Amino acid sequence: MTRFELVIVGGGLAAARAITEYRAAGGDGRIALLTREQSPPYHRPPLSKRYLRGEVGRVETLVEQPRFYEAHDVELLLGADVSRVAPRDQTVATSDGRQYRYRKLLLATGAVPRTLAVDGAGLDGVFSLRSLDDATAIRDRAAQARDAVVVGSGFIGMEAAASLTQLGLGVTLVSRDVELFAQLRSPEVSEHLVNVYRQRGVEIIRGDEIRAFRGRSQLDTVELHSGQPLGAGLAVVGVGVAPAASFLDGSGIATGDGIIVDQRFQTNVPGVYAVGDVARFFDPLYRRDRRIEHWSNASYQGAEVGKILAGAAGGYDTVSTFFTESFGLTLKVFGDASQHDDRISRGSFSEGKATVFYFEQGRLVAALHAGQDEETEQTLRRLIGSAARPSDIGLLADETVQLDAAFAGGEASARRAYVAA
Repeated sequence: MTRFELVIVGGGLAAARAITEYRAAGGDGRIALLTREQSPPYHRPPLSKRYLRGEVGRVETLVEQPRFYEAHDVELLLGADVSRVAPRDQTVATSDGRQYRYRKLLLATGAVPRTLAVDGAGLDGVFSLRSLDDATAIRDRAAQARDAVVVGSGFIGMEAAASLTQLGLGVTLVSRDVELFAQLRSPEVSEHLVNVYRQRGVEIIRGDEIRAFRGRSQLDTVELHSGQPLGAGLAVVGVGVAPAASFLDGSGIATGDGIIVDQRFQTNVPGVYAVGDVARFFDPLYRRDRRIEHWSNASYQGAEVGKILAGAAGGYDTVSTFFTESFGLTLKVFGDASQHDDRISRGSFSEGKATVFYFEQGRLVAALHAGQDEETEQTLRRLIGSAARPSDIGLLADETVQLDAAFAGGEASARRAYVAA
């Protein structure tokens, strides 16, 4: 049985960042990186954007080039499907019967796409978009197709619809939700995006769902619940993901909508850690567990856990961020708007510069914006991190009022009150 100081299961951005910071913090010993992918860790954002459009190749998506892993004494085990973890024996086993022993274990397995339980979901031409191979297959099919249906109006659906349109296909976007990007909870953004996408030729159908995918040997029609048939040479299904944690069944490692970890990313089993899309972690700013499925979170958590695994200080202590881009419009979100109870906006998304402020019990918990400069972004993150409260929420709608002025006196006192509560 091969023994390693650190075994990492999962080959995404978080894994690569963990290796970098582990070595930088003085972590020694051999590392094994086990991933079911046939490629070293790569960035996922290009898969629905630049890579899908053919603007960059596979090499440009890699987090690090293969020589990086050799230089950092990492045994890169591609095509390794981990099927079992045995913490008592400190081993992981793959589906082909191989076993690897660890002293420390990092789980960074990410997530798997959700599928639609409808007729024809397995037809040739119906795709999910999660991996580099998925994006390659969609790009190849797009070169032969005239029209496409994209299912879902979250990040993957919106970005894929934009990219396929830019490749020259006639695209129809089908959204179960009436609002696009429903998770952003912003009617202003939704209506702006509807206008932008329609101007670019994307047909948008809201409040409807897929009844079936039709075709003999391959997809040619998508049937909606409303009865409307849509011609489609390909379909991309982007209806969310589920944490990839089923391989932990029976291991004793606690799971529940992901792998449950504390602020330092440690599971209930000593020596076992988890980060990235699969980790349900404790966020001290909101004092609740969260799971985040975005590039910036995987990068940040991977770097932090690398330090921790090497014996250095670290842990989750930041204002979360994520972004999306389509048709030249970049949207950024700071913080967590999932439990807000009030909101107000300023500016205009159609004019390229706007912010939506989200509040929970009077304190700023999140901000969604487009077109703001770096100084404004830093101010927003600081205000969210300090649990700031505006003196008058109505002031925020006035673009002539500086952010610090609107929150004057509402930072330190609000933070003290929040921490004490």
